[in-house]
Amino acid sequence: MPESDLKPLIESFCTNVQSPERMVRQRALKELLELVHKELPPEQAPSLFDETYLHILRCYADRFEMVRNLAITLVSELLAKLPPNDFYLGYIVPVVTRRLGQPETIEDSEEVRLQLLEQLEDIVRKYADPDGTRGDPLLKSYDSLVDILAKTLRDPFPAAQKKSCELVQVLAESTPSMHYRAEALVGPAGSALKHRHSANRIAAIEALGQLALHIHSNSDCAMRIIVDVSPLLMDSVPFVRRACGRVGCMMLVKLRDRYSLFSRILPLVLNCLTDDTPEVREDILARWKEAGELYYTENETELSKAKLIDKTPPNYPAEYERPTLPCRAIVQRSLAIVNLVLHEMEEWKEDIRLHATKLLKLVVLHAEKAFSTLFMETNPVLSKTCMDSDKEVAAEALRVAQLCGILLEYDTWSKHALVEFKKFHTLGHLRCLKAMYETSGLDKLKDLTKIAGLLTDSEICHQKREDYQTALLDFCDVLAADFNRIFVSNEIEGLANEKDRFKTENHLYTIILKVAAISFEDSILIRDRALQILTTLNRQPELLHSTHLVGVLATLDNLESANSDDAESIMLLAGIVFVCGFRPAYHRELCSTLAIALRHAIPQGQIKLFSSISIAMLRWSDTMAEVSGEDQLKLVRAFIEELIAPYLVWAAGRSAESIRAMATACLCSMSQGVDRLTFTTVLPAKLGTLVGLIDDNSIPTRAYALRTLLAMGPLDFEQLKPLAFAIMARLDDPSGEVRELAATCLGRLNLASESAADEASRWDDVLRQIVPTMFLHLENPELKLRKAILASLAQLLVHHRALIKGLANEVAAGCPYKKDLDEILAHQ
Repeated sequence: MPESDLKPLIESFCTNVQSPERMVRQRALKELLELVHKELPPEQAPSLFDETYLHILRCYADRFEMVRNLAITLVSELLAKLPPNDFYLGYIVPVVTRRLGQPETIEDSEEVRLQLLEQLEDIVRKYADPDGTRGDPLLKSYDSLVDILAKTLRDPFPAAQKKSCELVQVLAESTPSMHYRAEALVGPAGSALKHRHSANRIAAIEALGQLALHIHSNSDCAMRIIVDVSPLLMDSVPFVRRACGRVGCMMLVKLRDRYSLFSRILPLVLNCLTDDTPEVREDILARWKEAGELYYTENETELSKAKLIDKTPPNYPAEYERPTLPCRAIVQRSLAIVNLVLHEMEEWKEDIRLHATKLLKLVVLHAEKAFSTLFMETNPVLSKTCMDSDKEVAAEALRVAQLCGILLEYDTWSKHALVEFKKFHTLGHLRCLKAMYETSGLDKLKDLTKIAGLLTDSEICHQKREDYQTALLDFCDVLAADFNRIFVSNEIEGLANEKDRFKTENHLYTIILKVAAISFEDSILIRDRALQILTTLNRQPELLHSTHLVGVLATLDNLESANSDDAESIMLLAGIVFVCGFRPAYHRELCSTLAIALRHAIPQGQIKLFSSISIAMLRWSDTMAEVSGEDQLKLVRAFIEELIAPYLVWAAGRSAESIRAMATACLCSMSQGVDRLTFTTVLPAKLGTLVGLIDDNSIPTRAYALRTLLAMGPLDFEQLKPLAFAIMARLDDPSGEVRELAATCLGRLNLASESAADEASRWDDVLRQIVPTMFLHLENPELKLRKAILASLAQLLVHHRALIKGLANEVAAGCPYKKDLDEILAHQ
């Protein structure tokens, strides 16, 4: 454009832009903006600026937002065509500073503030001189820019705050003088880390990362930046977490004092390597490897020697990629990070504990054997975390323990871990020890007996908590598998000897049996799991019982105390009886132990023991099958006299009544589990007691007594008579079950064949009183009772047909049970 044409336009603009009318000023700015944008060549821009800048910059303070907006836009257009001469900065930046850099907010328009920041970004980019080759033109305006940013980084308008963070990054990359006042921007930039918009948080992280690179004299400030950024590793937005990792990797590469701050920077990087988002993991892993390559270059002399002897540890987990040598070297020289991690693993917030535990896993994965020096400090915290209330945290802690077992030498960790476990038997210590042992190499097998011995401690194997029992069984399962490798399969030469085999088997059997015993009522799953592991130890568990149970019984303490049903000794003994039953190898010792326990226990404890005895008695024929008939008869008779008979005697009180019922239940179980011939031989001696039990106040006692009599054989008249009348009286019992059992028992009454003739006659006289009573009770509407009586009559009909037939003929034809009686008579 010719100079002659431009001058009138400038004069017109200068006149109109000073007009008191807003529309005139606005039109003048628009016209000049259009001129600059479309027609003004760059060589005329300086002269135009010189003539108009005072009027344009005055408009920055105009009271109308549109005028201010046009003035800022116009200056930006001029700047694009002006040469990169710092002369212009002295005019523009101070004006912007007055609008944005004051303690109070001068520019009240959010959009205009954003526009001014964008203009500053254009200025910084235009005058960028990162190497200082052009004299650093931004240095003269540096203080003003910092003052502006210190204010706008706290701007409540999200877009302005985000633009301020971006401007910090641009300024840091554009001037070599950033270090002069970089610290002044750390606090304001940190305020954006908690912004609700993820874009602002990302911009703040990146800005702080750049500021950290330009803080030369104060490492505490760089440390503060790392501490402020670290919480965002748990941000819900993946890109925020990625920004943290990127800043960490940048610091590892570019930070001046990075070697001394490795232990603080590493969490930013390593946490991202376990991120849930694949994009984050892959991005940071690539940058982490680049940082490792730089470290290798800087320390090539040392690391090249280590590379020659570097070998992958045996049993290295397939799910992990082994870190590169320089990456491992960075972590190994920065193990001070572990103290920080351990502290955070004990925080009250679950997400902090989870991220700290994941970080520890990465540290172990990178440190490998170098981590041995810190295992003593780590083990207590790691063990505690293995029983964390948050399942995800506990699972992560177990993975750390497994890595320790793989990557650390067994002799290094086991010495301390076993001593620690002797002192503290918590669930966490148990899980941690199991995880490390399971993944260790063959060296662990030399301590198999020692570890099994540790687990036999009563504070461990007498635990009643299900989660503890489950963890203990998991450990025993691993130990049992190793036992088979050494002593059964002979996979490991030089370790198998008979003394150790017996001792280890005894320890494992003791632990597994006690867990099964103490949980036999409360948790069927745990009990069955324990019995399954016993079959792993020996495919014939009964051989284990025969060999080792006597020793287990000897470890039961306090049997002579007044134990209740929840006492450890009573729970264990009851469970042992339930699980193992009665076998010849330990029968005497088991009966002796039961006698002591029953003699001293309070009623609740006695009832629990009788309950287990009654169940075990049902398997007597199977467990005592190898005992001859005569010897078995002696054992059964002694068992009844020593353990059951003393508790069948009547005593006052509800507790005594309950004990009597359970003792009768044991006798009833014997009638079903013991060989029939053996039991019918023993039973007559107890008929007097059973007669009394049939009349007991307790319905269960009466029912168990009658069930026991179902197994009776032929008896002498003197035994039959009182028994018959006692049973007959129960036909009027208030309990329907007892009435049915009594009716069934009447059919089992049978006189011994070798009895004298006068006794047979006298027995017939007794039946003449009993059978009519049975006919009388056929009138009862209970179908089950009537069916039981008819079945008993059918049995009695074999030897007493005339009596029963005569009474049946007297029954009227229309009677409801007449047809049933006729069928019985017809079939006999």
